[in-house]
Amino acid sequence: MDSVKIVSWNCRGTSSPKTVGRIKALMRTLQPDIVCLVETRADEQRTLKFCRRFTKHWQWAAIPAEGMSGGIITLWKQRVGRITPIAQSRFSLHLVLSSEKPKEWIVTIIYNSQHGNIQKALWKNLSLISMLDLPWILLGDFNAILNTNEHRGGLFVNYSLKSRHFNDFLIQNQLFDLGFYGPPFTWCNNQGGLARRWARLDRFLANSAWLSSFDSYCNNHLPRIHSDHSPMFLIAKFFNHKKQRVFRFEDFWFGYDKCHKAVARAWEFKPNTTPMHAFSHLLSRTKNYLAHWRKNGLTPLDAAIGKTEEDISYIESIESSLQHDDLKARIALRSLYHKT
Repeated sequence: MDSVKIVSWNCRGTSSPKTVGRIKALMRTLQPDIVCLVETRADEQRTLKFCRRFTKHWQWAAIPAEGMSGGIITLWKQRVGRITPIAQSRFSLHLVLSSEKPKEWIVTIIYNSQHGNIQKALWKNLSLISMLDLPWILLGDFNAILNTNEHRGGLFVNYSLKSRHFNDFLIQNQLFDLGFYGPPFTWCNNQGGLARRWARLDRFLANSAWLSSFDSYCNNHLPRIHSDHSPMFLIAKFFNHKKQRVFRFEDFWFGYDKCHKAVARAWEFKPNTTPMHAFSHLLSRTKNYLAHWRKNGLTPLDAAIGKTEEDISYIESIESSLQHDDLKARIALRSLYHKT
């Protein structure tokens, strides 16, 4: 595998045919490796009934709900590697994933309580997991926000104490928010007028060991359908150690209006993450947009000129390391010069 794909969703129950249909649609369209569902509202019997729908292609672990409250279900494809549940409580499920890269890492799925004192106890228990000193990713509904920008409607005082405890937990365990793309809030109370509330209650967190195991990652907030929470879709790409062709911007591209438009379109995007990650993502978008324009927007002559100049640059870059009597390289270079 060159990447791992994770869907996380507070689905608010797994009994509704519409909810089950939405889950199957996410599986079909996104092709995730791991699917994490919280607030399933499914006791042991309903959990077993739900998971049996997917046993042909998926393995699973779960925490049954207590009455109509809580519940966590996690499903994964066998290609991910061996996954072993190591601990669980009413509000969290911890899995160790054994694979080639990274060799072992921890996935923690969370459905937190709304009560501040219970949240504080969970943060304390989760801090014990960080002592295992393994790559660690946490995901789910944390029922807390980090700052005033993560809610709209109502007063921040309703979140302030829980927010402080949540921030303390991140700082003490050196965890990083993976950011997001898409709508800024993952929850809405769906009420009208001044009673309407929004908040970013769902997220992905990870420690530095997990971050250093992946080349890039992207968390997307998906449309809020059949629940008051948005599903989240994370794609994390492993490092590719194969040698890749270097992307080079050619000076003659400046003469093309569509080149400028391709760059402008690439930057018409506002990532909600750290400045360094946002800058890196925008550079990657720019390269992809330009590569697409180069392939489809240049005339055959333009493309031929560009290819010739690329070949010249390559031979010139290695020319100094060749033997003085390397006649083939000199002839090839001279031939390329004549083409231009």
